[in-house]
Amino acid sequence: MIEDLPIAKPRNALEQLRKLMIPSDTPEDSLVELVISISNENIIIRDLSPFLELIDHVYGRLTSEGLRSYARREHGHLRISRVQPGSWQFIIETTLSYLKQTEVILIIWLVLRCLPRAVHTIASAYNEYQQGMLARENRKRIRIEIEEHDKIRNLPPIRKRELASLIDMLYAREAEKLPRAIRFSRKVLLDVDVRIRKKRN
Repeated sequence: MIEDLPIAKPRNALEQLRKLMIPSDTPEDSLVELVISISNENIIIRDLSPFLELIDHVYGRLTSEGLRSYARREHGHLRISRVQPGSWQFIIETTLSYLKQTEVILIIWLVLRCLPRAVHTIASAYNEYQQGMLARENRKRIRIEIEEHDKIRNLPPIRKRELASLIDMLYAREAEKLPRAIRFSRKVLLDVDVRIRKKRN
């Protein structure tokens, strides 16, 4: 199915995003961590499942082989490196020198940051006209989220549009689980951040 094919990523936009998020003097063996913080109370399992599955599917869609191949293979799946105590912190990490993996982490970070603002897109659209309206509204909300973030608000407008289109496309591909993932993020997601730390010896 065409929905399972790899997704074309906007190279220039991702390169500029990476430069804004990660200082140029960061050692190549540093770890890039995606830190997803959620409340540890009143977690609805029915909503937690599509939220985590959304992350896994976005990762799979961004692999060079696409989601179908990713889902069928027995190795190379996205892993949570560790879970911190207190409010739950899911930490997904890669080494900075792995450029493609670093870009994927940055895309997932944006997908999750923008999720509370997202509309239900295709899942709630009853015709193509409304689907187009919802997609435009989503892209607008995503650009607002980008403009409100201190580190990346200075991205050129064309790069913001490219990233907004990428994120909206990923939302559209996950239309079935999107409403519950949005509901989970609005109620339970406390923060999602990217941080850099030195690799342990």
